[in-house]
Amino acid sequence: MSSATSPASQDPSAPLPTDPAELEKLIRGQQNQLASSVDALVDKVHPKNVAQRTLADLKARGRGAVLTETGEPRVERIAAVGAGALGVLVLALARRSRKRRRGRRQVEKAAERGRRRGQG
Repeated sequence: MSSATSPASQDPSAPLPTDPAELEKLIRGQQNQLASSVDALVDKVHPKNVAQRTLADLKARGRGAVLTETGEPRVERIAAVGAGALGVLVLALARRSRKRRRGRRQVEKAAERGRRRGQG
């Protein structure tokens, strides 16, 4: 990254060059290296790049959860997820059915009360 080739650019404990041109060359090399490091850091923490890395990580974890290293499906895990989803569906349908029955009973009771009032 650094274009400076003086001994001071390679070894931080080496004495600084006394020639102004060499010193300027060393400073420019270090500035370029610092600018490059800052640019890399800014690129690394940019929200779009963080989101892309996070998404790629989630995809890799998801694949790892359902596929083996050779790419074959992990049947036991897929079956477990399917069974869980089926269980949730059955519970949702049972709850819906219970609500319908309860509503129907309330309507029937109200109709019965209305019939009794009409007779009495």
